[in-house]
Amino acid sequence: MLDEAVARYADMLDQFGEDMAYTVTVPDSGVLTIDDAVRRMGYTATDLQDPDGLPHPSDSISLHQVGAGIVTLDWVFPVPERRQVTDRLGGEGFRHWYVAFDINGYTSMHVRYGQAEGDLEGPEPASGPFTPWTELLGPLSAYVGLFNRCYDSEEADASVDIVAACLAVVEAESGVRLDWSGLFIISPSLVI
Repeated sequence: MLDEAVARYADMLDQFGEDMAYTVTVPDSGVLTIDDAVRRMGYTATDLQDPDGLPHPSDSISLHQVGAGIVTLDWVFPVPERRQVTDRLGGEGFRHWYVAFDINGYTSMHVRYGQAEGDLEGPEPASGPFTPWTELLGPLSAYVGLFNRCYDSEEADASVDIVAACLAVVEAESGVRLDWSGLFIISPSLVI
């Protein structure tokens, strides 16, 4: 099942463009509405009004209600300041996934299940001098076999695209499928 999702996302990657950041946030109970998400991200309804009535710029973060949770899409080079905004959606009582990639091939994934956190980076795994990358996975530890296939070794090239693997894991963990056609039919949605 997971390999099917990885293959589906690998086929979709060329449709996403050069840069993208994608988050899914699901509450442990209840519903996280768009209005709640806007407040958690530090905005007000007034902040979101376009005084000129013009369409929102392409460098905006869009919010989409998906079931009980919120999906965000950001189509610009993933920078820490923008991630800090969407990271506000995570926290106690929420499960939050962040996946970003850029034109240079850098990919990062961060998860937060309440206080438990995990990280993954590519094209090379992140690790400290005394900390193997597998110990940084936190709640993602169950996927170490899949992520191992994302990295080149002395014996073999990577056999799985790291972005596709990250998106497949988010789908498996959250139940939210990123579907290219669905990006335009998820509703209600809001752009900030």
